[in-house]
Amino acid sequence: MILAGTVLATLTAVFVPRWPQEEGRTFCYPVFGPVQRFHPDLSASQLARTRAHEGAHAAQCRRDGALRHFVRGLAPRQRLMDEAEAHCAEANFVVANGGRAWLEYARAQDELREKRSFRRFSSDALANALASRCPQLAASAAREEAEWHAARARRRAA
Repeated sequence: MILAGTVLATLTAVFVPRWPQEEGRTFCYPVFGPVQRFHPDLSASQLARTRAHEGAHAAQCRRDGALRHFVRGLAPRQRLMDEAEAHCAEANFVVANGGRAWLEYARAQDELREKRSFRRFSSDALANALASRCPQLAASAAREEAEWHAARARRRAA
């Protein structure tokens, strides 16, 4: 079993083509655990951001185990929650490094909305999934956006 998992992981790491539309990918294997692949053309900042996102998927793999992780991925609602958690990790990484919470939160919502597998979900369902996975980021984003709107209103009134 260990040998088969190692051979499978090695073959995947070497022979699986890169996905031009994806910056990274995490594979979850029995016994071997998570294996990550990153697009070679990423800048240092893009790679760091992608590592935060894929790191969340690797943590899910370790937490759930390969079989449960695979089964969760078959259910669209569970896949949405896992992806929301990964986008939350990515957004938190960017905010911790000086990014704006409300811009990162909006970007995460947009990325979920753009994924073909989540198009059947309403915008509210996508927003609720993201908010449930990162409530502190959602609160910070709402506060920053309210402050921005208030400053904008003051500038218009002046």
